[in-house]
Amino acid sequence: MTVRIEKLPKVCDYFQNEDQFVGGVAFCAGCTLELHARMVSKIMGKEIVLVGTPSCSAPVLNGQNAAAWHKLGHYSCTMTGVASSATGLVRGYQKAGIDATVVCFTGDGCAQDVGFQALSGAAERNEKMVYICYDNEGYMNTGIQRSSATPYAAATSTTPAGKVHKGKNTGSKNMPLVMSMHDIPYVATATLSHLEDYAKKLVKAKKKSREGFAYIHVFCPCLVGWKIPMDSSIQVCRAAVRTHFFPLWECEGGAYKMTKKINKPKPIAELTRLMGKYKHMDASMLGQLQQLVDKRYAVIQKLCGV
Repeated sequence: MTVRIEKLPKVCDYFQNEDQFVGGVAFCAGCTLELHARMVSKIMGKEIVLVGTPSCSAPVLNGQNAAAWHKLGHYSCTMTGVASSATGLVRGYQKAGIDATVVCFTGDGCAQDVGFQALSGAAERNEKMVYICYDNEGYMNTGIQRSSATPYAAATSTTPAGKVHKGKNTGSKNMPLVMSMHDIPYVATATLSHLEDYAKKLVKAKKKSREGFAYIHVFCPCLVGWKIPMDSSIQVCRAAVRTHFFPLWECEGGAYKMTKKINKPKPIAELTRLMGKYKHMDASMLGQLQQLVDKRYAVIQKLCGV
């Protein structure tokens, strides 16, 4: 009997070109943001135009002194105007007959808070662009302040864990689901521990941006803000998926699909124990966070028909 073994695609099979970033960049050692930026450039192609803001990615995207850190087209603007500035670029390129993929590349503070109005407006108009939010759950570049992406109980500089307060007392905004409610062509979640899954979604987002707005929300740990060792960021990403804290799914043309099914999810403690920002949590707080995770997962599970 002949057994046919199907050849599964590797992440490198999705690479379109060489790395567009220089060998040494100004990200923190061990930060997933470097892997993230290199993935986007290799898979989406060297003709993409990035739109960014003051953020963790700004020193690299903007360059330093007279030197650039990459070879991509890049437009820097304020946090309030990312999606609206990208709209101008998209329409300008269309008017000139230039085939270009405009990619907004911002943190959660811009996408979910400061720049949400412009983002929501561009999605409602179904502008032909890709918006990638790297979610490090706070304003990490300016002092580790809380954002609407900061989870329940997480300690930040504005939601400290002490005798009176025990970290953030509310949950986070479910941004991927909010964006899917805009009825845009494509919405997906991704993280850096599942690169093949993310690669497929980057390819699909680029294709869908020819029809309209595509949004990808990426779980992207911050070593400093989350208080984790520099060699543990991928482990944290993997634990977030295994505990249902950050499920991997996509919504294409209104149809929801789970892209990574976890048959036996781990308890949320398997994730929180890896990070110093949760070290103050007691059993009661851990139970409350578990309830929030289970409730949110039940919603997306039902949408996906799992």
